[in-house]
Amino acid sequence: MAGGLLQYSGLVTKTRAMKSRLLKREDFERITEFQTVQETIGFLREQESYGRIYGGHEEIQHRGQVEALIHHSIEEDYQKLYQFGNGKQRKALKLYEEQIQSKEGISKIDASYFVHVWKEIKSFSEKQMQQVLMEVFGTQIDWLNIMWIYRAKQFFHEKPQEIEKILIPVHYKLKKEEYQQLLEADHAEDFQRILGNTSYFKGREALVKIQDEISYHYVMGKMYQRLCQKYPSSMAPIFYYFYQKEQEIEHLTAALEGIRYQLPAKDIRELILMDA
Repeated sequence: MAGGLLQYSGLVTKTRAMKSRLLKREDFERITEFQTVQETIGFLREQESYGRIYGGHEEIQHRGQVEALIHHSIEEDYQKLYQFGNGKQRKALKLYEEQIQSKEGISKIDASYFVHVWKEIKSFSEKQMQQVLMEVFGTQIDWLNIMWIYRAKQFFHEKPQEIEKILIPVHYKLKKEEYQQLLEADHAEDFQRILGNTSYFKGREALVKIQDEISYHYVMGKMYQRLCQKYPSSMAPIFYYFYQKEQEIEHLTAALEGIRYQLPAKDIRELILMDA
């Protein structure tokens, strides 16, 4: 335990400082009230986490330009933590790098990436590191597959054999037979019943209904909270920070889009899941 504390104290402390600069709910409440993209840009210039990336970019005026700079902020944070980490920590961070670099979101990353990551996790000799990585990526893989199955059935009415082609061929807490049952479910009610009998819901407070990305983020958030509580001196707080930063970027991007099209503040709040 003491060894782990010494190994991770610097990296976790640096991550905690970055986390303190994340935007708060009240910041997003204020953003949703803005009338123009320029107002949002002015607000972000005042924030410690984004103000510094505007240095030398005084010409930034448009939504596309500001979105590029916003995304650059997480890449900058990743590089700082990567340089600060030791060899083992850098190896773990490399597993997450493709997600950091993806500007289209995790659902657009090719399944081969997750297959590669799952194989790489087994190369870590330290048991705690393996447990943390398997929980982070395994939960993510399970729920990406759940979301893809749900969308394909609910919105596109695709057949099981077609849906299976787009899934990540990795099983963590969901057993292979459970995936098959989800694939073959005829109705949304059947899908939810089958999902409700899996390890993600047994003994825990189940979701009232499957709500696509809302459910995904609910499960991922709860997983990270449990993992950080169990392994405070590990890679868990670092990956949790990246997850929270990715959420912040998604919310900012959605808010900018809403402001651009002059949506009411209430609609923008719903768009960024603040009223979920």
